[in-house]
Amino acid sequence: MNSLKKLLYIILFYLPVCLYGQTQVTYKLAYDFGTQTYTVSMKSNIAMNPPLSIMTSSTQVSLVVPHVAGGFQITNITPLTAVTWSNPPANLDGTTLGLTNDYKFFAPTNSVAIAIPANTYLDLFSFKSGSGCLGDISLYDNINDPLNAFPSYNADNNMVILAAGSGNIYIGNDSGNIPCTLPCSAAAGTLSY
Repeated sequence: MNSLKKLLYIILFYLPVCLYGQTQVTYKLAYDFGTQTYTVSMKSNIAMNPPLSIMTSSTQVSLVVPHVAGGFQITNITPLTAVTWSNPPANLDGTTLGLTNDYKFFAPTNSVAIAIPANTYLDLFSFKSGSGCLGDISLYDNINDPLNAFPSYNADNNMVILAAGSGNIYIGNDSGNIPCTLPCSAAAGTLSY
């Protein structure tokens, strides 16, 4: 029985190390025109289940939002899993650095294990614009965003899950700029991008 316990500890210790090299996560931002609600989702290429599927505090979702005097307002932040997110999110006025957009940074505020499916979008949280429809919103681009020229700001999207090891497994975004107005083709009954 003692050797069975040792084997279990070894598996629990090395499993995250083995999965880390293989696990990759992408983010997606979507907008529902009917409810005027944005949804942030993630997709993992590997399923992870409790008790080790905990997003650590190093996880971050970063948004690029239009600049508004007084700051772009995000309201109705709603967690869509047991993980709760910073409310309000941290804010950076990009114009103080000579940039044209502002930034919002969300991080988990609790440590809860959740079931993460493989190759399926998992909705993390939703929100609304309290500033109205002022322009496109997008997920931060860790490589090409102009804020990258200021390395003292930790703006990158990150996903750190205990089951996948201690490193960042985020690899990119599955969505581009998300408009809050219907495209012209939607007026004819077809919504396409």
